[in-house]
Amino acid sequence: MSVPPLFATQSGTFHYGKVKFEPIDSFAYQAETQQSAKPLTIVVLTDFKIDRPAVLAAINTPGAFVLQSGEKGSFAMLRLVAPEKCGVAGFLASTQQQFDLGDSLPAKMTVSTPSRVAGECWTSKPGKMFEDAYDLHVSYDVPITAIPKPAALPAGGGEAGAAYLALVKAIQTANWDAAHAHLRADEVPQTPPKSSDMKRYFEDVSLNYPKSATVTGGLMKGDRANLDIRGINHDGHKINGVVALKKIGGEWQVLEQNFFSEQ
Repeated sequence: MSVPPLFATQSGTFHYGKVKFEPIDSFAYQAETQQSAKPLTIVVLTDFKIDRPAVLAAINTPGAFVLQSGEKGSFAMLRLVAPEKCGVAGFLASTQQQFDLGDSLPAKMTVSTPSRVAGECWTSKPGKMFEDAYDLHVSYDVPITAIPKPAALPAGGGEAGAAYLALVKAIQTANWDAAHAHLRADEVPQTPPKSSDMKRYFEDVSLNYPKSATVTGGLMKGDRANLDIRGINHDGHKINGVVALKKIGGEWQVLEQNFFSEQ
């Protein structure tokens, strides 16, 4: 019996290191790559129920699945590189492991249309990456979901960039009124610090933020923005990275920051 086009099915087992799971949900989309002029179809198999609206709203699609994995969730991303070949990568929250098994695993594609894909992906024999053994045999039959593309932000980052730069300045000047609405949620205490504790509070918070920053560009989609940042950290080292923000209650709030030293 054929599967109705709006529904997905998935089955099989996946094992990597200490983690073994059976997929209970699936999601397929197409991603642009630098290696090919054609988009690459990705099938995501998860052991948790997928929040589809959150995936569509996210600027970074793989990152959306990492966030949804929580503390124990796991997912594998199948790259459908050819009718008889697949690649596999993913994330295991319980062991905080990212993995990539390459693009040479055997596969069988039974349906491949602009709106749907179905098939299998497996390991012909158990493998090992460093100390972790792995094996898998999974099948899928899933509609392809079109994901809205983000718009490019100019240098300065528009409204979101201005809010982030104002936050960096507010942290340096220990300005609670200007800072608290933009800080990451877990950085904001339930009640404001006492005046005598305010300087120490911002000294601690400043360790998570650049001492000075420039927004060189970024991406925006709906109420979310990813800013490309260059700056100087609290140790005086040059850094670059990406800051993710979301507009909540009319204010741009930091969700996540990833910085790398240029030295």
